[in-house]
Amino acid sequence: MTLHRKSLAGVAAVGLVASLAACGSSAVSAGTTVDFWYYQPTPEQAAKVQQLVKEFEAANPAIDIKLVEVPKDDYNTKLASALAGKKGPDAGYLDQPQMARYAGSGQIAEVPAGTVNEGDFYEGALNTNKVNGKLYGVPLQQTTVVLFYNKELVDTPPQTWDDLVATAERVHQAKPNIAGVAVPKGDGFGAWVFPGFVASAGGTMLDEKNKKVTFAEPPAQEALGLWRRLLQSAPRKITNSELPFQKGLAAMMFSGPWDILGIREQFPQLKFDVAPMPRKAKEASNIGGDNGVVFSTSDQKDAAFKWLQFLCGESHNAAFADITGNFPTNVKAAKKSTLAGDPQFKVVLDQLESAQARPAVKDWIQINDDYLAKAIEEAVDGGAPPATALNTAAERARKLLGW
Repeated sequence: MTLHRKSLAGVAAVGLVASLAACGSSAVSAGTTVDFWYYQPTPEQAAKVQQLVKEFEAANPAIDIKLVEVPKDDYNTKLASALAGKKGPDAGYLDQPQMARYAGSGQIAEVPAGTVNEGDFYEGALNTNKVNGKLYGVPLQQTTVVLFYNKELVDTPPQTWDDLVATAERVHQAKPNIAGVAVPKGDGFGAWVFPGFVASAGGTMLDEKNKKVTFAEPPAQEALGLWRRLLQSAPRKITNSELPFQKGLAAMMFSGPWDILGIREQFPQLKFDVAPMPRKAKEASNIGGDNGVVFSTSDQKDAAFKWLQFLCGESHNAAFADITGNFPTNVKAAKKSTLAGDPQFKVVLDQLESAQARPAVKDWIQINDDYLAKAIEEAVDGGAPPATALNTAAERARKLLGW
């Protein structure tokens, strides 16, 4: 999930000039060129990336960075085709749930020891790069979801699941034409948000080490049961309308920082705020974003890892993440970012501390979009018991994974 409307630059103008000593020159041969693929930016964003390239090249005169812009919708297809033809880039973006597939097929290189200090990053962001306990990339930018609430309908944001249910019921009972909360649907987005609720209830989605599907266990059933209960005070006939929260038809919703900007710009009359996701056993949310990887076919791995080290480091990660429209993955970079000075974006930064990485299996996207989404649809909107819907999805997942 990326902020497509515009960069956060207007909110978080991060200086690009900083110490480059950590990425200083090494034994890389003079004239080395690193081809780096990334999502096609706006002209304004492209200019900022070029500025970062200039700073990197000034500190590493033996290395030239060649930027290759690829439309996001075509990125995975073009990358797979290029790698199959032995014409792939040296380094590039990789969506978090793609890491296991590329690592499993040997297409991305393991990060050399000492390239990064793992303790520098948000745990969830770092874990999106780990497959079978090994690090195959570096986290470049990330995002998550938080609770949005209408301050004219909700005085105090709910902190627990019980509070959430009570607040939603209170709003809907007082104003039957307003939904208490926009309950996620059985689609890719809803299935992406769901693991955060499962984690909050103390559960997991998969146990990769022991090859066990866990998203049908009691914590997941409780999470899906919560959504069913919330739907009682949030009729779909209200929330199926376009932008129900933004138009004052839903008192709360679960969404990300892209909607903070969107509401400020398009619905300035709406008095809203954001808060951490309501919790059950512990604080938790989900995570999205992209990692930086070096491809196994590259002849310039050392130089490519230096470039990724630069982008995820304390001095430049905030600037790069802002260009992409997401949030820093480097904790020190995030704390120094002016995003931390904006109260609403600060909530997102704090929520990222408990964001959960998706399971590191090559088929997770299919499980998310097809199996979990269907289970949510059947249990929340279709009336099937949560245990039944989730057990069916879990059995399909086990067969797909060969577990």
